[in-house]
Amino acid sequence: MGSDGRGDRRKTTATSLRVVDAIDELGGGRLTDISDQVGLSTSTVYTHLETLRDVGYVTKVGETYQLGLKLFHLGEAARRRDERYDLAKEHAFELANATGEEVSFAVAENGRSIVLFDEVSNPSVTGFQVGHQFYMHSSASGKAMLAEFSDDRVHEILDRWGLPAQTPNTITSRDELFAELERTRSRGYAVNDQEALEGLRSVALAITGPDGSAFGSLDISGPPYRLPSDEKLVDQLGPVVSDLERELAAGDDATVRDS
Repeated sequence: MGSDGRGDRRKTTATSLRVVDAIDELGGGRLTDISDQVGLSTSTVYTHLETLRDVGYVTKVGETYQLGLKLFHLGEAARRRDERYDLAKEHAFELANATGEEVSFAVAENGRSIVLFDEVSNPSVTGFQVGHQFYMHSSASGKAMLAEFSDDRVHEILDRWGLPAQTPNTITSRDELFAELERTRSRGYAVNDQEALEGLRSVALAITGPDGSAFGSLDISGPPYRLPSDEKLVDQLGPVVSDLERELAAGDDATVRDS
């Protein structure tokens, strides 16, 4: 049976995407840096880089390759694909102003937790960044959503991404993670105790859509020494999540009536 070339095309596309990821991970880099990052020859990586430059996904400043601003446009388009995300942004902004801490809204996609909105009322507060993908097992938002998934789906995510250690506090055992998810279900909220980044603690609640599935999650994060108790954070998060879930349900009912 002859090859139709689709395998080669998929391989080429995958390599180009690896190059884009490498530039992102490096924060920009020279040809040799990117080649080392992806483990391919400089001649191969150069071809991909120049192709990506031609279509606007990569730019070059001196000898350093950077991500192109065209990706910003595409990311914004993806973030606008669901108008319900705007509701989450409004609630995150209001909660950040009320608490003075960092409030993030995240969704699950392809087994990763992706922050769509990161609202900070205090300029001195820093943390997760909009658009970044994080392992679900080491973030409060990720664990809040994992607790809403079936065990089979959680295993599929772990099969794909594993349980990499990011700090000494990161959960790296499946048995330990499933025990943590059971605690999350029992108490109704998830905790990240410096598991993704040392010096950062987070508490998150899952946001459930009208169909009962996890729409996303909302978290409050900050340095452990400054954050109030988990119970206090849940008291602040709970009403906001409840309001958002009611608005999601109302929007779903309106869509049904209009159809």
